Amino acid sequence: MPKVYVVGNDRAIVRMFMGQGWTPVDEADWSTDLIQFTGGEDVDPSYYGEKRHPSTRSNPVRDAWESTIYHENLGTTPMAGICRGAQFLNVMNGGRLWQNVTNHAIAGKHEAFCNVFEKPLMVTSTHHQMMIPAGRGKVLMAAQVAGVKSTAEEDFQGNLSPDIEAVFYPETQSLCYQPHPEYVTINDECQETYFQYINKFLM
Repeated sequence: MPKVYVVGNDRAIVRMFMGQGWTPVDEADWSTDLIQFTGGEDVDPSYYGEKRHPSTRSNPVRDAWESTIYHENLGTTPMAGICRGAQFLNVMNGGRLWQNVTNHAIAGKHEAFCNVFEKPLMVTSTHHQMMIPAGRGKVLMAAQVAGVKSTAEEDFQGNLSPDIEAVFYPETQSLCYQPHPEYVTINDECQETYFQYINKFLM
C-alpha cells in the first residue's frame, strides 16, 4: 500500500486516505509516496510579496514549519495540498492568491469543470481565498462562481478570470486541489477526481 504523510495529522484526511487504501505515516522519509498538506489558516501574503487584505488571517508559525517541510522534501517526494494546502503549494511554486473572493465560502458545493477528463463535476466550496497560478502551473480544474475577487489594494467585479480549483506543477511534483475531498464520501466525484489526479500526476 502507498504511504502518505499528512502534515498536521488532520483526522478527516487521514481517514480519507485509509479508505482509499493508503497507509498514513508519522513523518516523511525515503519510502513515503506522498506528502499531504491540509486546510486551515491563510498563507501569509509576505510569502508572495503582497500586503495583507483585511480578511486575511495567517499563522506565521505554521507557514514557517510547512515551508521547511516543503523545501526539505523538494525533488524527492511528491506533494499535494487541499484548500489552504493547495494555496500554500501554489505560493511555494511562485504563484499568488486572491486574498478574498465571494461565493465560495458557502459550506456547500458548486459546479467546476475538469480539464483533464473533460467533464463537469460538483466540488466542495468552503474557502474565501483562491489560487493565481504561476506560469508553469498546469490548470486542471476551474469554475465561474466568484462575483468579486480582491487583492489587498483593489476589488475586481465579475469573473476577471476563471476560479482556479486545481493546479499541477510538474517541475516540483506539486498538486494543488482547492476543494475538500475529505468532506465527502469515497464515491463522491469530488474525492474520486482528487485520487484520479494523484494517480495520474504523482504516482
